Formats: sequence, structure tokens, C-alpha cells
Amino acid sequence: MIELPEAITIARQMNTALKGKQIVEGMRGNAPHKFAFYNHTPEEYAAILQGKTVGEAREHGSLILVAIEPEYVLTLGGGGERIVLGWGAAQLVRQSELAKHLSVGPGAGGVSPLSDAFTWEYFQGLVGALEADDARSVKLFLTSKPGVLDIGNGCLQDILFHAKIHPRRRMVDVTEAERRALYEAIRSTLKTMADQGGRDSDYDLFNHPGGYKRILHSKSVGQPCPNCGTPFEKAQYLGGSVYFCPACQV
Repeated sequence: MIELPEAITIARQMNTALKGKQIVEGMRGNAPHKFAFYNHTPEEYAAILQGKTVGEAREHGSLILVAIEPEYVLTLGGGGERIVLGWGAAQLVRQSELAKHLSVGPGAGGVSPLSDAFTWEYFQGLVGALEADDARSVKLFLTSKPGVLDIGNGCLQDILFHAKIHPRRRMVDVTEAERRALYEAIRSTLKTMADQGGRDSDYDLFNHPGGYKRILHSKSVGQPCPNCGTPFEKAQYLGGSVYFCPACQV
């Protein structure tokens, strides 16, 4: 599914391949399935899109926002999608209503982990706002905290591996030194993923897999950790799978 690195990659590709082109005809629902989500009828999509110009595309967490000039934005993603298969949401929103639309979407109110605003002080503030008895795990904190814009479960695995932190660990128990390692791992891992065109489990605008080779995933279970040789393990946690090295990640 598309997460931040893939959204960055696809937005860049759209700006190269599509920006400035005029839309002759627009359609929706030509291959209907239950994983497609729209906010207008097929007739409304056709009427809105016809004659419009494709503008700048940018990422917003796992969402891709494409300007449909002069007055609309096409929002893609937010539903576990694979863009070449038409999975997920493809919604047309007026420019004037975009802020409201995003206020209830993925990572609402958060800051992108790759933006200049996501500083060490900002991250420290998010963690410092937790009460001493807060039971949230590191996984739950990073994937659901409103202040962090859309770190998904897929990218989370390698982030926590590099930070050497177990996904079930209580966030309030993470020391300041470990928080620093976690912050650095968030920034560096996501940047590497984006620079390499996304993860090898996902596909870009042209149906090519990303170049980032994941360390932790379903096929890594039982394989030796490259740092210590301990076999990787898998557990079901918070509605999904987590993968980790039981020796390195504490």
C-alpha cells in the first residue's frame, strides 16, 4: 500500500509526465470494485474534469494531491491502495474546501516526517506531552499520533529496526537517547525509501516496483538479523503484523 515514500515518488512522476496537460475527457468507475472510493457521480466527474489542466502534484502523508486547474484538487490514496489497479480513493475536492477535507483524513493536523518542520524539538514535544501512565506503544504512537503525519505500518518496521526499539515498547519508557535514535531513524529511513523510488513491495505510476529493499517483512521471518544473526520474528499486534529482531530491538 502507498505510504509516504511512494506518494513522494508518484507525485514526482506525475509532475514530469502529466503537469500542464489538458484533460480531454474524464471517467470514473470504468473498472468498478469495492476498493474504489469516490465523492461524485460518474457524470459529475466527467463534467468537472473535461477541459481542465493538470497542475502540480504533491504528497500529503500517504495522499497524493493533484491540482486540477483552475479550481479543483484530485486527492488520491488513503485506503491501502495500489494506484495502477485503481485501489483506494480518487476524490475531486474544490480548492476552497481542501483544508477541511484534509482535516479528517490520514494524519490530520500532523507534520510530515520529512519536512523542515519535523525537528528534534517538535518530536520531543510530542513525546513530552504524554502522561507518565500512558500505555501507548511505540507502534501506536507513531502510526496514530496526530502530530506525526502518516507513518504507516509498512515503513514502521525498518524504522524501528534501525532505531533498535521493539514495536510493543511503551513510548513513555523510551529514554531520551533512544528517542533521538528513533527520530533519526524516522528521518533517514523515510528519506532513503523516497530517494530510491519507494519500497520494493509497492509500485510507482508506471507499475515499476520501488528500489528500496526492505529489511523486515513477511518473508524475512526466520532469516538472520544482519546485525546479530538472531532469526527475525513476527507477531500480530494492533490489527496487523509486526516484524522484529528479538535480540537487537528492546
